Amino acid sequence: MPGPAWLRHAAEIRAVPVDRALVTRGALGMFVPLAIGQLAGRPDLGAAAGLGAYGAAVDDTAAPWRTRALTLLLPQLGGAIGLALGRITGGQAWAQILLVAVVALVSGLLSTIGRISDMAALVLLLATTMGLGLPTAPPWWQVPLLFLLGGIPLMLLSLTDALRHPGRAERQAVAGALRAVADLLDADEDTWTERRHRATGAMDAAYDTVVIRRLSPPRRGSTAAQLAAHLDRLIEVIASAPAVRTAPARESAAEYADAVRRVADAVETRIPGPIALPPVPPDQAGRALRAAVAALATPGEEPADDRPRLLPTHPAPLRRLAGAVAGRFRDPAARRYALRLTMCLTVAQTVASVSGLPRSGWLVLTVALVVRPALGTVPARLLTRALGTTAGVLIGLAVITVLPPGWWRIGAVVVLTGLLQAYARRNYALQTLFLTPVMLLLADPLGLAGSAVPAARLLDTVAGCAVALVCGYLLWPEDTRARVPDRLARAYEAMAEYADHALVASGDAGSLHTLRRRIHGDLAAVQTELTRLHTDPRHHDALETWRDDLAHAEQVMARLTTTAVARHGDTPCGPPRDAAANLAAHLRRRATDLRKHRPGQTAG
Repeated sequence: MPGPAWLRHAAEIRAVPVDRALVTRGALGMFVPLAIGQLAGRPDLGAAAGLGAYGAAVDDTAAPWRTRALTLLLPQLGGAIGLALGRITGGQAWAQILLVAVVALVSGLLSTIGRISDMAALVLLLATTMGLGLPTAPPWWQVPLLFLLGGIPLMLLSLTDALRHPGRAERQAVAGALRAVADLLDADEDTWTERRHRATGAMDAAYDTVVIRRLSPPRRGSTAAQLAAHLDRLIEVIASAPAVRTAPARESAAEYADAVRRVADAVETRIPGPIALPPVPPDQAGRALRAAVAALATPGEEPADDRPRLLPTHPAPLRRLAGAVAGRFRDPAARRYALRLTMCLTVAQTVASVSGLPRSGWLVLTVALVVRPALGTVPARLLTRALGTTAGVLIGLAVITVLPPGWWRIGAVVVLTGLLQAYARRNYALQTLFLTPVMLLLADPLGLAGSAVPAARLLDTVAGCAVALVCGYLLWPEDTRARVPDRLARAYEAMAEYADHALVASGDAGSLHTLRRRIHGDLAAVQTELTRLHTDPRHHDALETWRDDLAHAEQVMARLTTTAVARHGDTPCGPPRDAAANLAAHLRRRATDLRKHRPGQTAG
């Protein structure tokens, strides 16, 4: 595709496989409330419930039932609260502007906690803007209640599917982490960094699925406890993985990778099979890798060698939530983002209130979706939002013009919802393409003006994109300092601490594991951010410099991990204490240079 690199990256369509279960649940979940409303002679109420079904369909996942429950329930509650808030303003312009400002500030802070809170905060914000654009006929609580009830059919379908196959999602997550580590063991110099990031992401997903989102620790002997033990052992394999990049172990890399893949097959199918290991290598790092893979292949729940479980412990859920919220208020980057979002949406709601645009909640909704950094950079979102909305409006106009109200339009909404579930994750333009006509068809029975709706929504999108471009990009650009150089500096500081613990002092396995996960988590987050910033032409020159710093950090961490594994082996060996102290000092200087905006200094 011709054009600038950022434009090609924004238009890229990802190869995400179609999940037929998600498509079926989304279509059925949307059909039930619309059909009930049609049979009862109240298609307007059925459409209100359909909004809730649509929200649940967007949030549906193939995760374990606990994660599905949180992912479905919290955004539904946020949506009902947002609709209620939007409905009680009474159409007063000053009240609407103040409400949008407050909700944007709260949503911006909550969205930085985690993925589920981000989704709930986004739905709260979007539902508030939708509530401002809906008719204000009494009673005010009717639409929020129907929104909440409309998501129940899909929730039941999704949770029933998860409970019919207990442990399947957890086993698939752990098997995915095992296969990602096997790919890492197979990697060459060109693919090592990419596969290291992929392994980090797969490990994080497995931890989230098996342990992090549980309200209590796994019971002894349960499937979750056995899977947690596999993650325990996999940690040591990852720590020893850089050994396969050295000459003695390079020849056995394929055998180690094959052994780990066989463990992954056994975890996913629950059918153990024979696992062969290569001969004991002569070097200490290679022996540590072989021992780690051998321990991984050992069945049972308890970790090998009676070593303590390396899974972190967590406080009670409410205390965890309170700590996370308090942390957001103390985080300057979170505060800056929340204030930027608040300013953009306040301006958007002011434009919507004083411009006379009909029912222009869509304008504020457009700005919210374009400005949020978790959804991409502003230039990419402007382009894909405009293209997707324009095409979606044409589809919606065609459906409204050709199909009469009633069952034919219900069928169109159900089909479009299924297509949304099938292809929305491939590209934001495709998501907007199918989202727009669904929202248009649901809005029409709620009292809006038939064929006039598509033109109004297109005008809202153009105005919203203009507000987002000026306020969220030209006047107040996105803060990349906290997302790239500062986070990379934190990774260098953690690497220095790791060098102190692993090479200078005799750090215990638990603290070293925690530091490793923190470092690789920071490095993976920086890599994700650099990929995202490909779609912003402003950062074209800085990307190469940041990428060089990230590559240097990856190389140093790989060598550092290999040396630490050798030092803590059966026959400890490693660099002199002075050399290790010099390395730690170099890493801290590197972090200082990044904080002073002097990246790319020559490595020591």
